[in-house]
This record gives sequence, structure tokens and C-alpha cells, in this order.
Amino acid sequence: MKNERLIELLERDNTNDNDNERKAMFTILAGNEELYSKAARIYDFEERAINLDVFEEVDLSGGTYQLVKLAFNLYSSQNEANVVEVFRSLDEENYKLAMNLNNSCF
Repeated sequence: MKNERLIELLERDNTNDNDNERKAMFTILAGNEELYSKAARIYDFEERAINLDVFEEVDLSGGTYQLVKLAFNLYSSQNEANVVEVFRSLDEENYKLAMNLNNSCF
């Protein structure tokens, strides 16, 4: 199911096979039900860009808020994420998602 969601997001974006930054971001979005349901509000598929206003415009729980920060940091290092804060805020399922990014998308 998560792989199907990842494939759908990658195809919707027309992501290049070598674009590891977008793959990492979409792996996070696909791996979390709440983020997957809000993907179009987090990422603009027409402009192919992240929505930097997402933190003010989209209701995110503490853990999903931190996952979006991590996803944006992986997408573009201009969006800083405090790694300690990110991992401290994650429940077990989201922690596993973040820790397995390397195995999931590369």
C-alpha cells in the first residue's frame, strides 16, 4: 500500500529516477496516512515545489509536523530541521519511517 502511494506521488510529479531529494520527500509523505491525505497541500504538483506556508496553512500533529520538516530538509537543505527535535517528536511508526528512508527510496 505504501509503495503504491509512493509510486502514485512520483508519477503525479513526474519525478526523475535520479532525483533522490524528491524521492525521499515523497517516501515520507507516502509512508504516513495523514501526510499522504494532505500531499497536495504540502507539495504543489503543478509548480513542482514544496509549499513553504504549509506550517501555517495545514493542520499537522506534532509528529507529522516534524516529518514535514524532515521531508523539506531532505528536499532542500534551505529548510532546516533540528534532527534531535524531529526524532524526539516521532511515535514508533513514524520513527521507523524516518530511519528506513535509505532502504525505502534509494
